Amino acid sequence: MTRDGFPKCIALATDLSHRCDRAFDRALLVAQAWRGELMVIHALTPPEDGMLSVRLGDLPSWRRPLEDPVRAARHRIYHDLVREAPPIDISVHVETGSPAPVVLDIAGKGEAGLIVTGVARDGPLARMLLGDTVDRLIRKAPVPILIVRDRAFEPYRAMVVATDFSAPARIALETAVRFFPDAAISLFHAYDVPFAGYLGRSEIERQFEGYGEAAADKFLAEAGLSDVAARNVTRMIEHGVPEALLRDRAENAARHLTVVGTHGGGLVYEAMIGSTARKILDAVPGDVLLVPDPARRKVNPAG
Repeated sequence: MTRDGFPKCIALATDLSHRCDRAFDRALLVAQAWRGELMVIHALTPPEDGMLSVRLGDLPSWRRPLEDPVRAARHRIYHDLVREAPPIDISVHVETGSPAPVVLDIAGKGEAGLIVTGVARDGPLARMLLGDTVDRLIRKAPVPILIVRDRAFEPYRAMVVATDFSAPARIALETAVRFFPDAAISLFHAYDVPFAGYLGRSEIERQFEGYGEAAADKFLAEAGLSDVAARNVTRMIEHGVPEALLRDRAENAARHLTVVGTHGGGLVYEAMIGSTARKILDAVPGDVLLVPDPARRKVNPAG
C-alpha cells in the first residue's frame, strides 16, 4: 500500500489488440492518482505442437519470425503504449505461456493490488463471450479486476455499486470507496416481487421496497465509511432484474463505473463466476470493477 492507502502497484494485462489502448489509458490514470507503479504484462502464445517439428525454412515468409518474439513484443509495447506515457514508474513484462497464468504469476510477484484489462471488441456478443483469458482472470484473480470498455478521458466521477447486502457486497463497496474516494456513489439494489406482472403494485411490493431501505441502512452502517464517503452515497432501490436495470442506466445516464462483489469459491463458482455478477458483467456496456470475496485471497493462479 502507498501512504494514502492505495495499492502500490497496478497490473495491466494486454493482448496488444487495437482496443487495448483504452485499458492502458485507464491504468495510467489510476497509477497517476495512486502514485503507484504500472506493470504492463503481455503473454506470448506458445507455438502449436505441430509447428515445433517444422523447420523455419519450410514456413511461408509471413510465418517466419524476423526477430526474437519476446523482444519484438517488448518493442511494440514501448513504441505503441509506453513511449508517450506520463512520467510514472512503468515496467514491461513479456513471457511465453498461457495468458491468464502468466498475468496472475507476474501480478502476484509484483504484489499488484488491481488488475486492469480490456476486451478486444464490444457489442452484445462480446459482452456474452468476454474471451477465455478474461474469463480465467475473473475466476482466478485474488485481487479486484477492472474490465475497461470506455475511453478514459478523466478519473471516475461516479460509481454504481450493486449490492445484495451480503458481506462480499460490503467488501466491494469499501474497496470502491478506497480506490476512487472522489467519485459519487450510488448504492443499487434490485428486488423482484413474484407474480408482480399479475398483481400490479401491491402491498407486498411496498414491503419489499421497505425491506430494501432498512437493509441499506444496516449495510451502510456496517460498511464503516467515513462521514465524507457516507455523504457521497445515494440509494437506488429498484423493482426489476438487476442486470437489465444496470444496463439501462449505463445506456441512459452519465458515464460511470459499475462495481460488483463476487461470491464464494469452488468449482461451481469458477463455472458461473457468481451468477448475478456474471450476468451484470455481460450486460453492462461500460467499465466494471469486480471485487472478489476475501476468501479467494490465496487462490492458486494456475489453470
